[in-house]
Amino acid sequence: MRYNGNIMNLVNLRNKMRPLLETSMRSKILAAFVASFAFIYHFSFMWVFYSLNVLPMFYFNIGSVLLFTFVGGLVISWRPAFWMYAICFVEVVVHQVLAEYYVGSQTDFHFFILLMGMIPFIIFFNHPKLSFLLGSFSCAIFVAVEVMSHVFTPVFELDEKMVFVIRTINVSLFAVVILALITLFTLFILFVENTHVSEIHEQAQKIQIQNEKVIEMQNNTIIGMANLVENRDVDTGEHVKRTSFYVKVLAMEARKTLEYQQVLTDKYIELLVKAAPMHDIGKIVVPDAILKKPGKLTLDEFLQIQRHTVEGARIVHEVLDDNSDPEYVKMAADIALCHHEKWNGSGYPQQLSGYDIPVCARIMAIADVFDALVSMRCYKEPFSCEESFKIIEEAAGKHFDPVLVECFLKIRGKIENYIRLNHIQ
Repeated sequence: MRYNGNIMNLVNLRNKMRPLLETSMRSKILAAFVASFAFIYHFSFMWVFYSLNVLPMFYFNIGSVLLFTFVGGLVISWRPAFWMYAICFVEVVVHQVLAEYYVGSQTDFHFFILLMGMIPFIIFFNHPKLSFLLGSFSCAIFVAVEVMSHVFTPVFELDEKMVFVIRTINVSLFAVVILALITLFTLFILFVENTHVSEIHEQAQKIQIQNEKVIEMQNNTIIGMANLVENRDVDTGEHVKRTSFYVKVLAMEARKTLEYQQVLTDKYIELLVKAAPMHDIGKIVVPDAILKKPGKLTLDEFLQIQRHTVEGARIVHEVLDDNSDPEYVKMAADIALCHHEKWNGSGYPQQLSGYDIPVCARIMAIADVFDALVSMRCYKEPFSCEESFKIIEEAAGKHFDPVLVECFLKIRGKIENYIRLNHIQ
């Protein structure tokens, strides 16, 4: 049991360490930069110490050049994040101790304190606690080395000229490191931002596709409900499709007029075509005996028929209010409520007149009446297209908006062609 417990502890430790060992593009780039910088740095000082005859430091720098050449070659296939930091840390500690022992603090090698304190925040960007811990540890070690350096008596004395050369190299390379780190950090931030933007865009596209599917399903459900209602009092159940077509072509023609070019936008027409099938949804509350009555309706029966406008608007709001575009819901409710209003105010249920009738309902009124005229109903035979267009024309200014009637007559060819292709008559 103890053995199994140890195994589990090792597995848990490995799982905790795995994020630190994972290869990422950021860690590869940083590892390549560190390896390249270390190679150039130690290669430069290899010749400096050789010229000074400081052979221990010369040999150490040769070893560092070979080490970072080897490490640089492994960056592509290696997991460099944690191990690169460990190698740099050990190598720099040894370099600092040797430099203090042989040439002292006169050469300003202590810039490594800042360098090694910054690197963890770049390498372990996604692990802020670890970055802070390693950065603090690095700085503490090198501060300790600097404090202890005063107890050393440098083995080699350097003249002022050589001290100046070494300090110049250190400061120059230090500036290069800082600029490179800032550049890498900036590029990384930009990369992260672009990645997040791409993810957000991708997520937005998925949400849009899902919304479109929901809307399509909703539209199909609405059309299905409307067809179900229409099937109770017409023969084909295609009334909603035909009226949607008439509504669309009439609205597109009306948009060419001065009166309606501002109102009938692309979005308005799109919503109008989607809302048109809902115009008679309120007939669900009217008994079959009335809807299918072949003879003339009594006054009481006619009043019950009129209820379908008010009930239709109520049903639209109950079904769509919480899940649909408010503009679409309002238009569907206006169509259901007002498509039997008349231009002269003699319609129902509110006796609205003229421009008080919503535009969508005025367009729907023409489409609905025309389809009723050309179609077979239980109480009448179909009228011909010639007769139906004449009835619509004569009702201009009485039942219908005269401008819309004029537009409807202009698209007579399109409508007759549609009727012929769909075998309506």
